[in-house]
Amino acid sequence: MNYNDWKRSKIKFSKKNLGLSQIEISFADNCNRTCNFCPYSTFYEGTSNSFLSIINANLLSERLFEFEYEGGITICGRGEPLLNKEVSKCISYLKFWKPSLITNGDVLLKNDLVSELFEHGLEALVISEYDSIDKIKYWKETYSKYNIFVKDLIEPKDSDNFNNRGGSFLTITESLNDPCYLPFYKLMIDYDLTVQFCNHDWKYKHALGNLKTHSIHEIWTSDEMNNYRKFLSTGERSNIKMCKYCDVKGNVYGKESFYFWR
Repeated sequence: MNYNDWKRSKIKFSKKNLGLSQIEISFADNCNRTCNFCPYSTFYEGTSNSFLSIINANLLSERLFEFEYEGGITICGRGEPLLNKEVSKCISYLKFWKPSLITNGDVLLKNDLVSELFEHGLEALVISEYDSIDKIKYWKETYSKYNIFVKDLIEPKDSDNFNNRGGSFLTITESLNDPCYLPFYKLMIDYDLTVQFCNHDWKYKHALGNLKTHSIHEIWTSDEMNNYRKFLSTGERSNIKMCKYCDVKGNVYGKESFYFWR
């Protein structure tokens, strides 16, 4: 099974969770790379020493259990998660949901954390390889006994992986009139437990609330979130500042959740 097929198999509609089937969590708000397709190469500076703490990982786990969350968790966000020195301990609080983690792999070249990550509850490790075919071969051979996917991102072939990050790069001058399923099935949670509107929104990082003071249910069913869904269900991206110049193909996953909310 390739990565995209595996990812699709993990996005399962849940009526109990009101369509929410994927949560992306940012373990770090900084990165060791400045790739030219990423906002780190232009305006996004990140925040040094800003990582998901063990205390916040514990609270996040409590909020997920409170919501009786049944979906998947992806550890990625707007930074390199393996820069977080507490990454394994934080994963242990989320192991019930069998999380996956996306990394550029650089940390693993100096510090082999793979066995530790899986021992603490990681279900899958996804390595985004930007440099060479030789390194793709290296990852696959070195960690063949683990559930690891290597994404070949040496050339920009896949619009699911390469987009303008919510309009962070000007690739379009007029808003797309395409529906977007993302806010119907997915949430983005930052390292400080701020719940953000969309993982592609690097420019505004629009916050819907914080799990320190609000439940997942309150945020997911809020009037604000429902108003965004109303616009995006009919393709009115121009009415939402975070979506106005976004070129992401937002109907790849989450169709059942989209029709549930409609």
